[in-house]
Amino acid sequence: MKKTDMQEVRLITDEAPFEYTEAYKALRTNFNFMSFNSDNRKVLVTSSVANEGKSSIVINLALSLAQIGKRVLVIDGDLRNPSLHRYLHIKKDPERCLTAVLSGVSDLESCVMETVHGFDMLPGGIVPPNPVELISSRQMQALLDQAIETYDYVICDTPPVGVVTDAAALSVLCDGVLFVLRQKMTKKNQVYGALRR
Repeated sequence: MKKTDMQEVRLITDEAPFEYTEAYKALRTNFNFMSFNSDNRKVLVTSSVANEGKSSIVINLALSLAQIGKRVLVIDGDLRNPSLHRYLHIKKDPERCLTAVLSGVSDLESCVMETVHGFDMLPGGIVPPNPVELISSRQMQALLDQAIETYDYVICDTPPVGVVTDAAALSVLCDGVLFVLRQKMTKKNQVYGALRR
């Protein structure tokens, strides 16, 4: 989505069509099934190109999980163009963000923000000069390990893997990847190229 479209994200708590809400319930069920008696709880969400709706899926999936009592932390791992704070109407704070935690300025507990939707969020923050190095660092591994002690699920939104390498680098630190495609938009060669990466 374009930056101007941020306020138009449809949430499953809105008066969304039945099919829309049911699709997220099905995704939630699959998510719970995947993590049953396993450690598949740290999940990265990416796409092949921009504007495929992955951030919207991250928010609605987190909301859907929170509705059944799961403790969820959403991390805006797109350090090149952090946008989840705009979707969720959270004020940007350079001292309460992922970049601040990874650079040692702040700790995770003081940076996590509650949302009105029942899940917590760690905004991306200030765009660093070295996003891929930060997102794949030992500090990021430590952050994820700490977060999963408190939360049932940690969901990381990332840039499109077909555009930059951040998602591929972070995927090594996560248990699984949710790959988003947009119908009638994404081309096959973009998908295959992104999956190879």
